[in-house]
Amino acid sequence: MSKVVLFTATSLDGFIAKPDGNLDWLNSFPNPENGDYGYEELLANIQTIIMGRKTYDEVMGFGIEWPYVGYTTYVVTNNVNFKTNSPDTFIFTGNIKDLVVEISTKSDKDIWLVGGGQLTTSFINSGLIDRMALSIIPKLIGEGIPLFAPKPAETEWKLVKIQQFDTGLVNLIYDKMD
Repeated sequence: MSKVVLFTATSLDGFIAKPDGNLDWLNSFPNPENGDYGYEELLANIQTIIMGRKTYDEVMGFGIEWPYVGYTTYVVTNNVNFKTNSPDTFIFTGNIKDLVVEISTKSDKDIWLVGGGQLTTSFINSGLIDRMALSIIPKLIGEGIPLFAPKPAETEWKLVKIQQFDTGLVNLIYDKMD
């Protein structure tokens, strides 16, 4: 059965983006050996991507070709008139739990929850995240969009893996405790 995996980067002070959604702080992080920090492993195990509309807009603003060709992507939004400009990308405005159940019944591959903070908290509050893979970037950005929006449900997580890299980045992998 499919698992929902949150795989995201966060600053030491708990932000996933600057206040305007900008991710330039990630690009300034040194990566001399071009490590992927688990990204390729994630992609090998997923078939579906779910992201919020603001995250979609940010990815589209990178000025590159759509990086998720071959994966079915759902953009969660309240705007029923929103249009996507990328292949295999669909707008979703319904009940998120229904979407996850539908995807899970069609595939054994995992679902990647890309974010942002509001959507992540919505998934937590609905009991939909099975695994969190957090790449902790050793950088403070001072302010921004938090990893979790206000009032995530109280949940318990078990640390199942720690990966430390020479760059100072650390991946923390947590599974939800039942």
